[in-house]
Amino acid sequence: MNIYPKRWQALGYLTAGAFLSPLDYFIVNMALPSIKKAFNASDHQLQMVVAIYGLTYAALVVCGGRLGELYGRKKIFTVGLYLFLLSSLACALSPDINFLIAARLFQGIGASFLAPQVLASVRVLFKSSEQPKAVSIFSSVFGLASVAGQLLGGFLLNLHWTAFSWELVFLVNVPVTLLCIVGIHFTMDNNREEQRQNIDFTGALLLVTSLMMIICPIIFGRKYDWAWWIFAILFAGILLLVVFYRYEVQSLEKNKPVLIDPGLLQQPPFVLCLIIIFFYNFTSGLFICYPYYLQQFLHWNPVETGLAIIPYGLAFFLGPLLVSRIKLSSSILISIGLSLLIIGFTLTSLFIFLDERPSIFLNISLFLAGLGHGVIMPVMMRKTIGLIDKEKAGQASGLISISIQIGSVTGGTIIGTVFFSTLSMIGFPKAFALAVFLIAAAQITGIFINKKLVKYNKN
Repeated sequence: MNIYPKRWQALGYLTAGAFLSPLDYFIVNMALPSIKKAFNASDHQLQMVVAIYGLTYAALVVCGGRLGELYGRKKIFTVGLYLFLLSSLACALSPDINFLIAARLFQGIGASFLAPQVLASVRVLFKSSEQPKAVSIFSSVFGLASVAGQLLGGFLLNLHWTAFSWELVFLVNVPVTLLCIVGIHFTMDNNREEQRQNIDFTGALLLVTSLMMIICPIIFGRKYDWAWWIFAILFAGILLLVVFYRYEVQSLEKNKPVLIDPGLLQQPPFVLCLIIIFFYNFTSGLFICYPYYLQQFLHWNPVETGLAIIPYGLAFFLGPLLVSRIKLSSSILISIGLSLLIIGFTLTSLFIFLDERPSIFLNISLFLAGLGHGVIMPVMMRKTIGLIDKEKAGQASGLISISIQIGSVTGGTIIGTVFFSTLSMIGFPKAFALAVFLIAAAQITGIFINKKLVKYNKN
């Protein structure tokens, strides 16, 4: 008998809380034109509204996972919910753009507390036979968020029966967080490490600083025309990341507390899984380019734009649910997921190149790409977290979240830069077709890495 009888109910509230993190990314993108008009904000300030959230989320997510291990995943998850609730209210009631940016920073902190507790809790609460289904349910949330964010954002921005407009995209978080706070209180135990340790503050500072120095140049490089000092900061961030790793190794040797057990990064299969996760999250480039293409080139309104992403989002939602019923090895499922991504995005690129407007064929190709995303995500999460002992599940979950976030930021920046840089030279349709094709090309890396994973499984 499982010692966590309410684990499935708890998973519902955990996934609902985790749903907020990607939802906020998609829904806020839809609200940027309205925010710009309300505050007369510059493009740089709008970029900060989006970037500061992802930046703090990615930089602090490992710390969130470690805090869950030390103080209890239920407790830290609840703290994250309260932070997300209060910061969402602050966003909606912002008197100016700078206040909104500051509130978004705290939203990112709340998200960094929420996300790592979910995968870690699945590893702890569920039997190995139940974990595939639990991870699939969690993964389907990301597909649902991509649809809900675009659609809900479009509909909320077109409502005219309240005094609010863009504020509604933040206020929608309030009932979800309140529901989760109450629900998680009655369904989940505060599982944590048996032996309480001190927090590795030096390691946390080194990691957060290094990630900020890596992510900031990627986000703001295009704004400053990729000046030499952008690459200097990026290189310094990578060096500082090496310093952090060496510090953690020395701390472990001296029996001092560590933020991340260096042994995790000394396991080749685990590291290879993180690299695959990094590259398949280049798909974020689609959500940057496609809405812009539809609204600026085809002059579609927000609701029409939101509806256009349904084929991808619906397949992304269905993929994890289908995977839980398919009895194939993880390596085969990874190959299937990556192949669907490559085929789907390649066909999307071809159809846009041949016909500038969305068509039934384009929707089918987006559905294939979304299905690939939905297939590979739960398989990679389950495989990666399954390589790690339960006691280190929080740290592993944090590293997975970092790979997702940095992959999304890097992919979005590379794909977005190619798209916006080639617009004036080759025009909207060809620029978008090129950008989408690059997403497909990035997945080829995952195919080769998966072959290495298969070799490790045989050894």
